[in-house]
Amino acid sequence: MTFLEGLLLILTGVLGFRLYMHRRYLHRMLNWISGPLDAPVPDASGIWGEFVSRMNRRVKTRQQEKDLLKQSLEQFQSALEALPDGVIFMDAHRRILWMNTLAVDMMGLIPGQDQGTPIEHLVREPEFTNYLQKGEFSEPLMYHPNRRDQASFMISLISYGVDRSLLAIRDLTRLEKLENVRRDFVANVSHELKTPLTVINGFIETLQMHHESLAADKRQRYLDLALAQSQQMGRLIQDLLTLSSLEARATLADQTRVPVKTLVEELVISAEALSGGEHTIKMNIPADLSIHGSAAALRSIFGNLINNAVNYTPAGGLITIGWRETGGEGVFSVQDTGIGIPAIHLPRLSERFYRVDQGRSRETGGTGLGLAIVKHALSRHQGHLEIKSLVNQGSTFEAWFPKERFSRSIH
Repeated sequence: MTFLEGLLLILTGVLGFRLYMHRRYLHRMLNWISGPLDAPVPDASGIWGEFVSRMNRRVKTRQQEKDLLKQSLEQFQSALEALPDGVIFMDAHRRILWMNTLAVDMMGLIPGQDQGTPIEHLVREPEFTNYLQKGEFSEPLMYHPNRRDQASFMISLISYGVDRSLLAIRDLTRLEKLENVRRDFVANVSHELKTPLTVINGFIETLQMHHESLAADKRQRYLDLALAQSQQMGRLIQDLLTLSSLEARATLADQTRVPVKTLVEELVISAEALSGGEHTIKMNIPADLSIHGSAAALRSIFGNLINNAVNYTPAGGLITIGWRETGGEGVFSVQDTGIGIPAIHLPRLSERFYRVDQGRSRETGGTGLGLAIVKHALSRHQGHLEIKSLVNQGSTFEAWFPKERFSRSIH
């Protein structure tokens, strides 16, 4: 073998070894690149080491960018979940891309399962589908789905980006109910004030037109009736002010220890005057009982319950006022042997202006606000009202107080 042949053989071997190492490094690189992102970096030297180092830096940079993007997306979704409105993101074909939890609840959707489905295939109420088909989205849709809870939503479709849109859904159920309450309240107050005003105007016109011809006793009767109607309006306005004050305050002002027996004894004297001696009123209140609260509010609670019993119990009836403690709670009760209340009316008795017998309530001078005042005054004492009644047998009204509100000794 000549020198040249030997040199060529050595060079061939070196090149073959280098080729083998390059293939080995290339195989490692391919396995590393096609493996998981957190796979260990393969050992390499020379140009392959530099390649691996640069690739590793790029992979880490991309991973950091991906993590940052994921974090931003999660924060964005968390912000959307915190919104007080429902949000649904859709593509050009109104297929659902993403929706927050409120939107799921409001529109009756199923998370995961409904994503990728056109919204009109899932919500088929005519007013909603007509809104989408009309394509005029400058004004929101007032949407009332056919549900038992009588929900009411305001829906707006907003376009953004390229062929993307979102549905913003605002729950107006509570606002609409409050508006209905306000409307009914105004109508009821107007009606309650209109009746006595009409009577007073009628008497005044009669007195003006027939002043000379009317007998003195008849003129006096007209004046007495007009005065009674005026006093009825005064009671109504006072009850409205009391109820408004209770509703406006989350807590009671001027709270103190109120001796219950002393307060009830005062109210019984007034009730006996109202009764005119036609009822028997019995009282069984512990002498050492006191309630921590507003004296004025407690007077309204006990006074309304006692006076109602007098007004709706026939002559000769018995009214029993008592106190008992059960399950750690205190119960002030007023039981009568009156006309009783049909069960259908019991759930609504504490509503404003709700009357079982409209005519009888006005005859007794009631404003229709007494039990509403009792309910709100009790709630300010963390208590509640319970009513039990049987027609022609009588009723029992119970004011329940938590144990933190009462004690059996006055300090």
